[in-house]
Amino acid sequence: MVKKILFIFNPIAGKLKIKRKLFDIIDLITKNGYQVITYPTQCSGDAINIITKNDENYDFILCSGGDGTLSEVVTGIMNSSNSIPIGYIPTGSTNDFALSLKLSRNILRATQIILNGYLMPIDIGKFNSKYFVYVAAFGAFTDVPYRTPQKYKNIVGYLAYLLESIKRISDLKTKHIQLKYDEKVIEDDFIIGLITNSLFIGGFKNIYNENVGLSDGMFEVLLIKMPNNIFEFQAILSSLINVEINENYMYYFQTSNLIINSDKMEWTLDGEYGGTYDHVKINNINNAVQIFYDN
Repeated sequence: MVKKILFIFNPIAGKLKIKRKLFDIIDLITKNGYQVITYPTQCSGDAINIITKNDENYDFILCSGGDGTLSEVVTGIMNSSNSIPIGYIPTGSTNDFALSLKLSRNILRATQIILNGYLMPIDIGKFNSKYFVYVAAFGAFTDVPYRTPQKYKNIVGYLAYLLESIKRISDLKTKHIQLKYDEKVIEDDFIIGLITNSLFIGGFKNIYNENVGLSDGMFEVLLIKMPNNIFEFQAILSSLINVEINENYMYYFQTSNLIINSDKMEWTLDGEYGGTYDHVKINNINNAVQIFYDN
């Protein structure tokens, strides 16, 4: 019986580099005994729809793009209740989750890692009725990935995110949050909140990198308070640069479930716009999908 894979890719991700290697990827996979069905995404949400509506039996789904493309593929699988494995070729601007999986930025090397066949289960976050792979976030700079124009990402890559963040420093605003987890309640004003399952966020190490397990059933949660003056702001920046927790300005904890109440505010899911909410319930779905990684 012929082995088949569905190859979903974002043709405009990360300086358009997938286009230059498309033939080589398909050739390598074909030589390893697979029939390849390709699908270039046409718009946001396209990968979700193609997987949810597709009833073909594939050996695995291969996707290429940024973390947003991977997130759409995972959402499609979760919506269809299909346990099909995922292969991920990272070609976006940051590729945080690919760093956690130790996937190569070399496209053909990443393809070969997938063909080598080492699978690991990973947790998936459920955000109300939506899903995310590695981060749900609110507050300062968390919307930079989806508000940065794609043409700038394609020209200068990750630098585009940094430039957009610098432009936004003067727009810092607080979010008043009530957060419930493990029979505890936190209520305070924050400039940023991150609920993560990744060794890297925004291209940098997660502040509690050594505690992160991608399949441990737990989120790492970081909340940063609004600084009252420039000196407190500098203290917060220093802690982040040095990858350490400053308990005067930060909350850090691990949990599998949390509820957040607030005024209506925007959320970012895996670097993409996740919607505007005043009530959010977030659950960790342990070992929800399987993904190829570099053993």
